[in-house]
Amino acid sequence: MFLPIALIGYQLLSRFGRPALLFWLTASSLFFYGYWNPIYLLLLCGSMLMNFLVSTRVEEGRSENSRSRWLISGIVVNLSLLVYYKYLFPMLNFLHAHGAVPRGFANVILPLGISFFTFTQIAYLIDVRQNIAKKQGLLPYSVFVTVFPHLIAGPIIHPRELMPQLEEGRIGGLRSDNLALGVTWFMLGLGKKVLIADRVAPLADAMFGHVHAAGFTTTWMGILSYAVQLYFDFSGYSDMALGLAKMFGLDFPVNFNSPFKSQSVIEFWTRWHMTLSRYLNEYLYTPIVRQVNGWRMDAGKKVSKKAQTTPEGFASMVAFPLMTTMFLAGVWHGAGLQYLVFGLLHGFYLTVNHAWRLWTPRGHRLHQLVPAPVMILLTFVCVLVGMVFFRAANVGDGCYVVGTMFGLHGAGTAYAGFPYLSELPAISKFMGNLKPATLAIGFALLIVWGAPNTQEILGQTDKDHVWLPTLLPRLKWRVNAVWSLGITAMFVAVILLLDATTRFLYFQF
Repeated sequence: MFLPIALIGYQLLSRFGRPALLFWLTASSLFFYGYWNPIYLLLLCGSMLMNFLVSTRVEEGRSENSRSRWLISGIVVNLSLLVYYKYLFPMLNFLHAHGAVPRGFANVILPLGISFFTFTQIAYLIDVRQNIAKKQGLLPYSVFVTVFPHLIAGPIIHPRELMPQLEEGRIGGLRSDNLALGVTWFMLGLGKKVLIADRVAPLADAMFGHVHAAGFTTTWMGILSYAVQLYFDFSGYSDMALGLAKMFGLDFPVNFNSPFKSQSVIEFWTRWHMTLSRYLNEYLYTPIVRQVNGWRMDAGKKVSKKAQTTPEGFASMVAFPLMTTMFLAGVWHGAGLQYLVFGLLHGFYLTVNHAWRLWTPRGHRLHQLVPAPVMILLTFVCVLVGMVFFRAANVGDGCYVVGTMFGLHGAGTAYAGFPYLSELPAISKFMGNLKPATLAIGFALLIVWGAPNTQEILGQTDKDHVWLPTLLPRLKWRVNAVWSLGITAMFVAVILLLDATTRFLYFQF
């Protein structure tokens, strides 16, 4: 009921102008967040008000030093809040397990979307300090932070992307074309989540919950199930967020662009969680590179691309910034050591990928020896190994799963002999049989590699979009009876299969 009420209220208030619309978007978004746990609504509002006041001081400080001090203070407070809720108690319990702390602690409930609204606001403070973003009034700032389509799990939005859309003359009532596109976008995303991701998820949960009982085949099926689950879960949420925003006439940046079609890990990170990759590049990687280059120049060393091809230059100008950035990316995802391994593993992948590009530039004869399908498959396997640690309960489980993947533990128990298949819910019982499970995962991967993605189907690509080969090049959305019937059928299927316990994986971050 929330969405229809939010849309109707938005339309009714449109006659009263921009302030009424901004107020309604803020109020409905705060209700949306507070419905989960009202006490954390105070946390969100407190964080938002603090950052708004700090942004005023950052912009209006008496001197450059004063503005910088306010910026640093704001960042420290934001990160302290994040550390308390996300890292402090897991770290204390880790130290307790190793005898460094006398007693353990109960973990606090992690507020939904805390990483997203915290880093969104840090970016705003930095952009205000660099004169990239203009200071806003409290209402438009509140919409920027809280607007519900992106509040819980992204995308991470720049002020320059959303703020101009909230200006007088841009923001207005509902439009039929936006509603048609938005509803279709939303339903395609919800279909991905409910009809695909949630159906294969129980097998992944069973395997990762009992890694020592899973043989070679079961382990691979569990890993592929998780890859399909995570892909369609996050892709589905990204589509739903963009669809919801479009219903209100807002355009959000695309956050997911067929990452499993990538021919390298570098390309993967330009297609997976694109706004997080952009954030890491702008606010971590690029400043680190500038600092390293500054150190080298002060020491009389070269910073050219040729200098990067020397071992010392590559280590300082390429490997160090990449490994540091991806280490912090791993920390962003969670407090467990398995997330650090995930981040460092991708840092290693990216470092190797950059080394390949440096020493075998475009057109090199070695590139002709590796066809595109092989590059896609190699990238996919590398990503799968990273996903093992992303999903595993701890590093030990992750290492055991990787060992089983590559045959270090032998064939093990046959798929049918995995005892926990009997615990799969009724709606996913078909995953307990190897043949239908293989067909389900194969069909999902056929969609991944053979079909156009949602923004391509809907005609919502930008001018720089790179079109990849597809089995269905003519699959284009139109406002007609066929598409209306298809979306309606999908809606009915979603309602029939929707599980009250379903959750989006990125909500935990």
